[in-house]
Amino acid sequence: MAEDHPASVPFEASLDGDRDAARTRHSLASAFLEEAEDDFSWDRLLPRDIAPEDWKRYEGYVAEILTALGMDLDTPGTRRTPERFLHALYESTSGYEGDPNLLTAFPTECRGGPDCRLSQVIEGPINFFALCEHHSLPFFGVAHVGYVPHESIIGISKLTRLVRLFSRRFTVQERMGVEIADTLVRVLEPHGVAVHLAATHLCTQMRGVKEESSKTWTSFWRGSYENEPPMREEFLQTVRLSRR
Repeated sequence: MAEDHPASVPFEASLDGDRDAARTRHSLASAFLEEAEDDFSWDRLLPRDIAPEDWKRYEGYVAEILTALGMDLDTPGTRRTPERFLHALYESTSGYEGDPNLLTAFPTECRGGPDCRLSQVIEGPINFFALCEHHSLPFFGVAHVGYVPHESIIGISKLTRLVRLFSRRFTVQERMGVEIADTLVRVLEPHGVAVHLAATHLCTQMRGVKEESSKTWTSFWRGSYENEPPMREEFLQTVRLSRR
């Protein structure tokens, strides 16, 4: 993964017009105005534009593959299957386009003090669906995201949007968690970030070892969560309670 490079445009976000908030903080809004320095595409809109003639060509490829695998495409229920498959795949990978609703960040009561911090914020379970980049088969599950604010917060719904931004792609669970955690660090510069993912992978259930009941858990810690075990345990306890 490429190293982070901070944007050069000052952060400007305020609930009440307080211009003191417009100092040196970096936000999604500022990043949208800059040419990104790496391939970490959370911070810009990338609309995908597929020409109609390309869609038709892709449908032909899909039809050829499905027919080779044994599907009869000459029935009322399957004649439009290649078209529907492509549109479903396109919708399932919408995370590549970014999300304009992730632009908003707000100041907290902290005003520049390095030791000022608020209680941790935990959101979850957040349901997600992704496509494994190894086999293009789905993996799905729930995410819990926590962070300890410093000078900036984002709306609770934005945590759900952030998870879905990175899950609606061809990806792997390990990378998805890193992207969610590092994005929150870059956007908010909080004291700490925690991400916990639990997922079922169809690439291990439908094929390969065909393990029908296994799940994969991954946890990612940044900042205060790495060096403060009580805070980490409080986060994990919340995750455990949400499963009941």
